[in-house]
Amino acid sequence: MKIILHPGFHKTGTTTLQNALHANRSTLAPDIHVLLKDDLSGLIGATKGFSGSLDPLDLALVSFETAQIAQTLRGHQGVIISAESLCGHIPGRDGVRDYSAAPDILRSITDAINQSLPQAQLTVALTIRPAAEWLLSCYTQHLRASRMRSTADEYVNKFADCANLDEMAQQIAGAVSPNPTHVFDSQSSRSQCLGLLDSLLDIAGYPTTKRSALVPVTDANIGPSPAQITALLEINRSARSLKDVLAARQRLVKGTP
Repeated sequence: MKIILHPGFHKTGTTTLQNALHANRSTLAPDIHVLLKDDLSGLIGATKGFSGSLDPLDLALVSFETAQIAQTLRGHQGVIISAESLCGHIPGRDGVRDYSAAPDILRSITDAINQSLPQAQLTVALTIRPAAEWLLSCYTQHLRASRMRSTADEYVNKFADCANLDEMAQQIAGAVSPNPTHVFDSQSSRSQCLGLLDSLLDIAGYPTTKRSALVPVTDANIGPSPAQITALLEINRSARSLKDVLAARQRLVKGTP
């Protein structure tokens, strides 16, 4: 059994990849079993919890939830698990400053899989993007999903020191060793027919002759325009109730009055 664990990072083409996995789930099913966010709610709750608390008890829960999932994977030839929150919270959410919890989280996840499925070949796949692009993408995500009141410059200045995803990927690779780690640039992967999905299928050994049956998907989570960014910030800084803020943001993103 080959297992590919793709835990992020956030804002590195993960939603597009997961949309592709979802769209092709049934086609891949004879060879590759796919697990996405909705299949991992307990584990994701645990990883987010530990990233915020750094409490060893929460890390133990990560191991427990992973072992529960691993038991369901027996009998599958190949498995792809993709959810960016397996690295914990996105930096800036719920007081989480950076990805410093990710190496411990992913060591716990990979150890639990190896202990439950000792015959499996486990590989960690990480996706990265240039720091400036990543910071702006994280900022706009916060604007749309939380009551972010900082300007883009304020956010970038505050979180610039955690934007070196390549360095964090190296730390994670050391933490999960001897399981191999592959790091993919999300921008470079766009040249492939199936984008990042092709990269994961290469690791899985999925035959190229079968890939013509797979459906490519368009890029997801296209960022807001500069005018929308300004409008979102104004909404978040307003004195409106949380309910009214949520409704106003939804109308803006959808382009409805």
